[in-house]
Parts: sequence; C-alpha cells; structure tokens
Amino acid sequence: MKKNRLFAQLIASLLVLTSLAGCNNSSNSSDSTSQQDAGSSDSTSTASETSSAAAAEPGEVQLPIVDEKITVTWFAGLDSNLTTLVSNMNETPFFQDMEEKTNIHIEFQHPPTGSETSAYNLLFASGDLPDLISHQNPGYSGGLDACLDDGYILDLTELVPQYCPNYMKALNDLSEKYDENVLRSAYTGSGRIGAVGQLMQQPQGPWAGLYVRGDWLEKCGLETPQTFEDWETMLTAFKDECGATAPMLLHKTGYDNVFNNICMGFGVTPSWYQVDGQVKFGPAEEGWRDYVTMMHDWYQKGLIDPDFMASTSPASILPDTAMVTTGKTGAFVGVYTNVAMWEAAIEGDEDNFVPVYTPMPNAGDTHNFQSVILSGASPTMGLSISADSEYAIECLKMFDYWFSEEGAMYCNWGIEGDTYQLDENNEPKYTDKIISNPDGLSFAQAMAYYTFPPARPVYQDWTRELEAVPAKDVVCYDVWGQGTNSEAMPAPGSLNMDPELYTEFSTIMTDIQTVVDEKTPQFISGVISLDEYDAYQTMLQDMGMARAVEIVQQAYEDFMAR
Repeated sequence: MKKNRLFAQLIASLLVLTSLAGCNNSSNSSDSTSQQDAGSSDSTSTASETSSAAAAEPGEVQLPIVDEKITVTWFAGLDSNLTTLVSNMNETPFFQDMEEKTNIHIEFQHPPTGSETSAYNLLFASGDLPDLISHQNPGYSGGLDACLDDGYILDLTELVPQYCPNYMKALNDLSEKYDENVLRSAYTGSGRIGAVGQLMQQPQGPWAGLYVRGDWLEKCGLETPQTFEDWETMLTAFKDECGATAPMLLHKTGYDNVFNNICMGFGVTPSWYQVDGQVKFGPAEEGWRDYVTMMHDWYQKGLIDPDFMASTSPASILPDTAMVTTGKTGAFVGVYTNVAMWEAAIEGDEDNFVPVYTPMPNAGDTHNFQSVILSGASPTMGLSISADSEYAIECLKMFDYWFSEEGAMYCNWGIEGDTYQLDENNEPKYTDKIISNPDGLSFAQAMAYYTFPPARPVYQDWTRELEAVPAKDVVCYDVWGQGTNSEAMPAPGSLNMDPELYTEFSTIMTDIQTVVDEKTPQFISGVISLDEYDAYQTMLQDMGMARAVEIVQQAYEDFMAR
C-alpha cells in the first residue's frame, strides 16, 4: 500500500537513529540491521548526535553484508545484451557470485523489453513496490521530489552519508576534479537525496559520432570532409561512383538524438542547451530550419536513405548493420566499439571506417555543445529504495560496496584470475573469457554476463570498453571531442526542478516532442512542404514552447545557484 509522506519521513528518521545504536561505520560493520530493528534504537538521541553520526569514513565494506541471507526485490530493465542469454539477471554468474559475497539475494522484476516506461508508471499506480526501483526515463511525474513527497521512496539525505561514504567520496571527487554539476545533480530541488546514481571514475568523451567510408574517400580522390559543401560532394560521389543506394543513413526522427552531429553545425541541438546562460530548445530555434532545409535538399538529391522514415533502429547511434557492411551506405552515426565488427564483415582493407567531425559552414570551425560524460544521480539514472522496504540499511551498504575500491573493481572487471588479470603495471586486463569468449558470446554480452552490466548505479570504469577496441579506433575521442564545452547544461531531468513545475514542463514537452519527431522527418522527406515551416513554429509556440523555456531557464538558474 502507498505510504503517506509522514510515514516515509518517520522511517528515515528511525533508520538514522538505528545507526547510533549499532552501525557506527558501514565500512567495518557486517551486522544485519534492518528497518524492523529500528524500534529498539535509543529514542533519547538528540538532533546534534544524529548529525554527528551521519557522516562515516569511506573504506572497504566488510563482507558478507548480513549474516543470514535475505532477499531484496529490484525493479530494473533487463540489459539488452542479456536478452538471449537469461530471462532474469540473477541467473548470471556475476549476480550469483555477488549473492555469495554479500548474502543478499536479488530478485529482479524485469518489465517486458520495450515496455519499461509504461511498466514503471504502472508500478507506482499499483502501490506494490519492490525494495529497489530503477527510475526509467523520463522518470517519476514531478521528479524525485514528488516521488519522495508522495511517500513512495525513502528520503536518503541523512542515510547516504552514514551508510554510503564511498558513494559520497566519489561524488565529491568527481565534482572537485571535473564538474561540480555532478554533486548538484545528486540532490533534488529541495535539497534531498532520493536516489543513488551511476558515476564515472573519470570523464568519458563522446563515444558515438559520424563515420564515413575511408576507403571510398580514397577511391573518389576526396579528403576528409569538413564543410557542408564537402559533405554534399562526398555523398554525391558515394552515390555515383561507389554505388551507394543510401549514401547517408538517418534515424527515423530525422536527427541524431544522442550526440546531435549534423545539426550542431547550424548552432543548435535537437534538445536543450544554453548559450551565455540563456536556455534554448533547438527545434524552436532558427538553426533548426536551416538544418531541416539542407537535409530536405540532400534527400531530394538522393543523398539520404530514401527509406529512413521506416527505419526500425531503436536509436540513432545504431545503424542498420546490413546497410553498413553491404556497401549500401558510406556515412552514418555509430558507436566506436562497433567499428571492428563492421570491418570484419567486409573483405579487404581493415581501415574502412573513419570518424569525422561535425560538418561546419567553414573549414576549421568547431561547435561548442558536446560535453564529457560523467553521469550523475539524476532522476532518469537513479536507484531508489522503497519507503516500504524492510532492508533499507542492507541495501545502502550494498550500494556502498559497489562504490568501494574493492567493490568497484569487482563490478567492473569481475573475478581476478577468471575474467581479468593484473598486468605488469598492476592494471586490470580482461581475459579471453570476456574478449574472445569460448562460448561465442560477444564482448558486450560477456561483460554483461560476467560483470555488472553498464548504465547501473556503480562506480563505472568506462575504460574497460577499450579492451575490445583497436587502438586505431580510439582516435574518435580526439576527432569528435574538438571544441567541446565542459560547461554544457544538464538535461532538464537532471536539474531537479520543483515537482509542480516539472509536471507542467513534462506535460508541455511530451506533446511538443511528439510534434517535433513527427514533423521533422516529414519536412526532410517532403511529405510536408517547407512552405509550412512557419506555421509549424507557430504551432510549437501555441503548445507552450515559451512557457517550457521559461521553466527550464528558472530551473537552470536555481540549479547553478545551489
């Protein structure tokens, strides 16, 4: 049953008081202190005593976390690399081994693939919540503050410093070294912690971007393209001289929705960004008209996949492999870890695909949009504890293990001597069990099967990806990272705005985004004439575009003032 706000706050208070009685430091305590034990805490503890006990020192977490095995339920999507291997992530060797280490059995509740968001919403409507809840994009209506106020999840503000000191250290380290927005995003607009989120051990540059057929460039006597004019010349040559039926691939929405490559040359992204502190939404800016106009021209000239609107690719960074490897296309957006796979499928020169920078108006120009990737404890990436859970403290200790030195090594690399070895520099290197799996698992499948799958609330060592990436392909970071802006604005969902404003914003933008994703490909393909573009922009304004910008502007300013 759904708990009210007062009850959730009472649970949080009792859990903090429990720490005074029996859990002085989560790093060296292995006792099982559950929410059921909270009633035995010393009720005479003062607020100052509670505050002084709230901050623990980071360090190794003693295992097992509990003496007697417990079962914790967890709502989370099944990693896409595991869908053909297991039906539940607790069937993987990694989670079975972690159960032996921690004495915590995790019973996953996986929504059907493709229905994660609807299942997430139904979860709260049912009122029957698991112990742990992974938030799905776009997250709870109204954000984490609303989820806390509605009594569904536990307020972790006082509990995380006490039971997750390693997580707090990681937050502070990343904020001090790289980007203070990481720490800001860990707190809601009201200053509370409602979830623990994935963090990167170090910044990661853009891991997806534009690729072109380098061998075709050589065949056509062309240099690496830099300008829009270069690109049109190149795509025309691919069509006329290399037989490409779809010289450039395009996502069904008509744009790349992850790293925004082509449109950035027109000074816009397809989402939210800021220029000198002024918040903007790309598809409502004049640069979007310029982008759509050029793409329409290229489409009319046969330079873009004629069937792009029928694409079944779930993301713009995942091109149709068959189109790529059979010579139907020579330019597309892709992930750098896939290059070796594409090249292996094509006979001949192994250097078929080269990363290229966003086309710009003039040679040598750079954009100023893309930021490094750090990940934060945002509503769309976080893991919360249900206000109903009787194992809140145990869950917090498990979280902290994932962010400890030992736990992070284990989550990222698995078991020494089995899935990794230390080299002469004491650096971990995957064994063939991961890199060249004898059972035929791909590198991504083996990582997800034998280690903690990515995009989860752990201290992520993204460099492990490089184990399966040839050195020549890592140059993409230098190519795509030119002129990037480390002060880029966090996504609106990470600004942790007021619940009522977040609900208003989400309502407006759900409708606007639907229209943008419908009209953009129609303008590009000519289904709708560009003569109707002004009417389209008027439609966005009538739908509340100015109000959405106003809300995000205030949320961004509040966020930066924290």
